[in-house]
Amino acid sequence: MHKKFLVLLMSVVLFLTTVPAGLAAATSKPKKVKIRGYITDVISPTSFEIDQMKVKRDSSLVLDFENQTPEVNFKPEDIRVGTEIEVEGYLDEETEELNATKITVDLEQFGKLKNTSVLTRDAAGIEKTEGGWQGVLRADGRRIRIEPTTQVLFELNKSEKKEAEAEARKDKKKKEEEEETGDEFDDSEPLKSIADVRAGMFATYEGVQQADGTVLASRIVFWKNELEEKEGKFWDSLKIQEKAANFAQGKPGELKIDKVGKFKLLPDDEVQKYVQNLGEKLIPAHQKNLADDDPQKIPFKFFVISDSQANAFATANGIVVVNSGMIALLENEAQLAAVMSHEIAHATQEHTWRQLNKDKGKRTAIAVGGVAAAVFGLSGVSDILQLTLSAMVNGYQRRLENQADRIGLEYLVAAGYDPREAPRVWKIMAKRYGDAPTNFFWSSHSNHATRRSFLMVEIRNNYSDMDLNSMNRGSEEEFQKIKLQTEEASKKKKKK
Repeated sequence: MHKKFLVLLMSVVLFLTTVPAGLAAATSKPKKVKIRGYITDVISPTSFEIDQMKVKRDSSLVLDFENQTPEVNFKPEDIRVGTEIEVEGYLDEETEELNATKITVDLEQFGKLKNTSVLTRDAAGIEKTEGGWQGVLRADGRRIRIEPTTQVLFELNKSEKKEAEAEARKDKKKKEEEEETGDEFDDSEPLKSIADVRAGMFATYEGVQQADGTVLASRIVFWKNELEEKEGKFWDSLKIQEKAANFAQGKPGELKIDKVGKFKLLPDDEVQKYVQNLGEKLIPAHQKNLADDDPQKIPFKFFVISDSQANAFATANGIVVVNSGMIALLENEAQLAAVMSHEIAHATQEHTWRQLNKDKGKRTAIAVGGVAAAVFGLSGVSDILQLTLSAMVNGYQRRLENQADRIGLEYLVAAGYDPREAPRVWKIMAKRYGDAPTNFFWSSHSNHATRRSFLMVEIRNNYSDMDLNSMNRGSEEEFQKIKLQTEEASKKKKKK
């Protein structure tokens, strides 16, 4: 009897220690969550995916809506790939199934959008017909559909407009006519030739995003980019000073960026050269091809600093800083290239300058200092560019972050890297740091799932015609070597 009891007890213990994962998952308690993200696959009107998360809703669950307008009539069956939603419910972390108790759709995404972008390539894909321009233009990391009804215009930039206005004022008769009619100087005209639209120029487009990911444009305006005088002063204010590292002894050098701060350079020459070379591969062709004395050429420089936080940032004048903690976190070169491409895009798209110009009132209210005060005529301010630093290191407005993601994918693909490694970066970030919300001064990104699913949708919308399996992830052996050296150099820095 005693033996039988022991055998039975051992059998129970053996069963418990070898219980199948599926059974364990079935007995685990679902976790209450709130997730915001983009739908990456639709199985049915009541079942879809956000990244690898399977969202299920009961057919009786009524959708909630934000920013409703008469122009947008959204129905549950209109849920499609790319729709951004917020889901509350219970998540089974083993199966990644999320049973929704509440789903909110922000209808603003289906309304008219307006965005400005620096063109990565010369304009192509559209032609002038008897009715007007027609075709698909690649701009802002998107496919923009131009129809004969689309207004396609070319306008003067600030300097050109100023010169043209001065010239027009010389004509006394024209001046009198303007004063009599109250007309302002017209600085735009219909686009005459697609050859006039070149990489590096600005484009502002208005339209509505379609189900296939294209934007049907009602209006698009092109104009020549220029380095404005105040913008040039802003660039000049961000000077760098380098204190050489002693690589033999493993002593870190120092990187000082005026108006931003001081950073300890990782004391490994090979790692520094590796990141510099990778960065140069990712710089867009239109920037590389500019003459060295062209005022619009961004003098990109790339640095690795000793900082365990997984982060990177770029200044307006092309100083790209990668934390050692970011390299230590990632799995391959393509992932590091994705991070760096995103930061390069912040610089080429002039996000810091555009953001500073957009939020003058906000800056005045919280007292931005130093150069910003001089540039924008502010006074009575205390510290130097703290707002700008917050944007560069912590994040830009949501639309600018999304734009850097889209443009970054372009740079990544142009360099031959697999764009699918970009969303994997955010998967790794979620595993390390969780999917908790990260609140930035400028904006709030709900969670890593938002960024991850956004990238997945953009890849599907814009690169589905490519053989992504032929794209590379870089040398596994070389990256692992650099990763190990980064970790070892970081440890040396801590001991000093």
